Amino acid sequence: MTENPLPHDHLAVLDAATELFGRALADGLDGDCGSCPGWSRRDCANHVLGGGLRYAAYFPRLPESEIGWTRTADHAGDDPVGALSRTSAGLRDRLASAPDADELVAHRLAEIPVRDLLALRVFELLVHAHDLRGESWESDEAETLAGWVLENGRDVVELMRTFGVLAPARSVGPDADARAGLLAVAGRDPG
Repeated sequence: MTENPLPHDHLAVLDAATELFGRALADGLDGDCGSCPGWSRRDCANHVLGGGLRYAAYFPRLPESEIGWTRTADHAGDDPVGALSRTSAGLRDRLASAPDADELVAHRLAEIPVRDLLALRVFELLVHAHDLRGESWESDEAETLAGWVLENGRDVVELMRTFGVLAPARSVGPDADARAGLLAVAGRDPG
């Protein structure tokens, strides 16, 4: 069998998106998350932090009964930035050691290739970084990362939309930058 691992530059994108989300966490978790009706900022953070654990659990195909707790636990605790490192490490290791980027993993909603799982994770980190701290979105780095997701993750994002986990995509003008495009794909107001 020929190995087809994830490219190192794709793993670097994951690392950069994780760092961007970490900066958004540093603003604190008090109050509501305006972009996620019904969620507090802590709920949003815990969703993303638990996502790192869930995504890693998709590799060994753990049953939902063994990972459901990740959806309700307070992963952030008193050190949300430290929690991000802890909850993301296993997924990063799984992605880096996956021998084939086209190998299917059992996401809760669909079987998807490893490469799409990485793109979905980057999408989640970026959109929720915007939700927690809009200023994190105002950088060249966010623009580059958003462009990467639009190029590499649009299909898996649209697949997730078919399961009703995302609002309908919004439209943007032809001159919109990648950040606005990504927010529109996420069903958010692109501003």
